[in-house]
Amino acid sequence: MIPIPQSAASRRLAPAFLALGAFLAAAGCGAQTDPAAPAAPRVTHVRLSGPVDVGALSLVSRGIRAAGQQGARILLLELDTPGGSLEVLWDLQKQLLAAEESGIELACWIHDHAASAGALIALTAKSVYMSPAGTVGSAYPVLAGPQGLISLPEDGGVREKEISFLRAQFASMAERRGRPAALAKAMVDPAAEVRQVRLENELVLLDLEAWDDLRESGRPYELVATIKGPGKILNLTARQAVELRFADGIADDLAGVLQRLGHGLDEVSPALERSASDRAVVWIERLTPLLILAALLLGYVELRLPGFGLPGILSAVCFLTVVAGKYLAGLADVPHLVAVALGLALLVVELLVAPGTLWFGIAGGLLVAGGLLAASLGPGFSLDDPFLGSRMLDTGIEYALVGALAIALALLLSRWLPKAPGLRGVVLAPDPAGAFAGALPEAGELPPLGARGRVLTDLRPVGKVAIDGRAELEYEARSLGPFVAAGSRVRVIEVGEGRLVVEPVREERA
Repeated sequence: MIPIPQSAASRRLAPAFLALGAFLAAAGCGAQTDPAAPAAPRVTHVRLSGPVDVGALSLVSRGIRAAGQQGARILLLELDTPGGSLEVLWDLQKQLLAAEESGIELACWIHDHAASAGALIALTAKSVYMSPAGTVGSAYPVLAGPQGLISLPEDGGVREKEISFLRAQFASMAERRGRPAALAKAMVDPAAEVRQVRLENELVLLDLEAWDDLRESGRPYELVATIKGPGKILNLTARQAVELRFADGIADDLAGVLQRLGHGLDEVSPALERSASDRAVVWIERLTPLLILAALLLGYVELRLPGFGLPGILSAVCFLTVVAGKYLAGLADVPHLVAVALGLALLVVELLVAPGTLWFGIAGGLLVAGGLLAASLGPGFSLDDPFLGSRMLDTGIEYALVGALAIALALLLSRWLPKAPGLRGVVLAPDPAGAFAGALPEAGELPPLGARGRVLTDLRPVGKVAIDGRAELEYEARSLGPFVAAGSRVRVIEVGEGRLVVEPVREERA
């Protein structure tokens, strides 16, 4: 069954990018082959076992990259899977077809079972072999929810819509590979029927529509067997699959598969299996909403603190971790990484180099948001595909909800942050009259333009100042330059809604 899922700043940033580099390096270790393997294997072997999830996507992506680096002619997928998410299945199929277009031949060995999504992966391969005990089929779509796997609802035609879409995808891929489309449809649709008919001394497989057309045509035929009647989902054994031309042959072991592909054991790479990086990708995918939420909240905390420090670094690391997970899964490409990295750089420029410009911040925010959204949809995205369009909408709604939750939590943080131990002297308490107020004490106590004072905390470019004659009050201020040291004398040149704008002045001497 196929579940459908419902400067000083640069020095401070250096550890974050080093940590990210270490993560990517560790992830890349999974793509290395055994040094004892042949220098240039002709076959890249990928053992895909377990559910078809983003971990499997990451594994296959590593296999495709390894095949390209090794100059391998064939990518051999060894399957033993109960299936998985429909979204991941489409991403995986797109990766495989893109690899084929680059010159890599796809082959599949169903070692044990290729159920659900595994059946479509097998159909995607140019050649399919099965172990004697192997089975393939059972691709009826279901919903994955908190209560486990449940049937698709019939209200609104949801069930028929999903089955029709999946049935067409299976049939299309079968026809592309020269395999019986009737069998592919019967693996998805319990209402489908398949009959084997001898027609003009040739055995053919007919679905219900073709069967009715044949009977009405008056042509002579012989019904040999009913392969599948209504109310069941087709699942084929190795023998049946070969006899019905769904598979190309039976192979007891890897050597048998390679022999049929025209290669020997000395021409295959060591099998790539799930690694720590693939398991990390699964966790990153599961935690993506929380990572984005944490990144937004840490970014808000950074705005409330003077200068650029640990919250800002951690916020950038959260965003980069999300897009790095997408890259390892084969969803994100270099442009997505560049977009997010450039967006984060523009946000740092807004904070440190040109505060108050807004354009740097807006452009940076759009690049980060757009990069994350595009990375979630995978390569080759097109709005012409209704499934992918719906997926983009769902992803956009999910990210919008995370953003709304971040705003709500930021409202709470704006009241708690000034009272936190160690932050009282840095962050100002909010004005009870407004949710995000508090940078300026009271409207009647605003200092006039030209008022002078002393910097209480370094302005990097935001910090706190005390105005002469109002030592009991502390104001949040922003300098026009990137840095003003604590203790410096400043002059107020602008009184904004959120904070004062000041510029340094020389000490006056008597």
